[in-house]
Amino acid sequence: MLDSLAGAYLLFKIMADFNIEIVQSGKVLVVRTEGYLDDSGGKVFKEKCSAMIDKGNNLFVFNLEKTPVINSTGLSTLLDVMVQIIDYNDGAVAITGLSKLTQTALQMTGVLTLCDAFPTEVEAIGAVSENA
Repeated sequence: MLDSLAGAYLLFKIMADFNIEIVQSGKVLVVRTEGYLDDSGGKVFKEKCSAMIDKGNNLFVFNLEKTPVINSTGLSTLLDVMVQIIDYNDGAVAITGLSKLTQTALQMTGVLTLCDAFPTEVEAIGAVSENA
């Protein structure tokens, strides 16, 4: 029983941590996420991306390779940020690093109607760069 509790705590701890790394590749900002994209992770994601948009950035690649799970709130936040970039700032977004589960969720919610998914970060950057 103690082992299963420790395992549950470890899973919660892993899912509770959410980190973002933002790097620039030419005119494109690459946003690399790590951890569970839920309401708290979504807040961090939205704050960081909004700050970059406010600085005039409008070309983004979202690398979700280290984000194996996105809940409904996280999907809503992702969609909201994408609309902010594409519709309100005349920008472009590409996504990479999708697990099968995440890709299915993004297809079902219509997120992938706003942008394309690519197998690699390099391909995603190349596609978004063409919109510059």
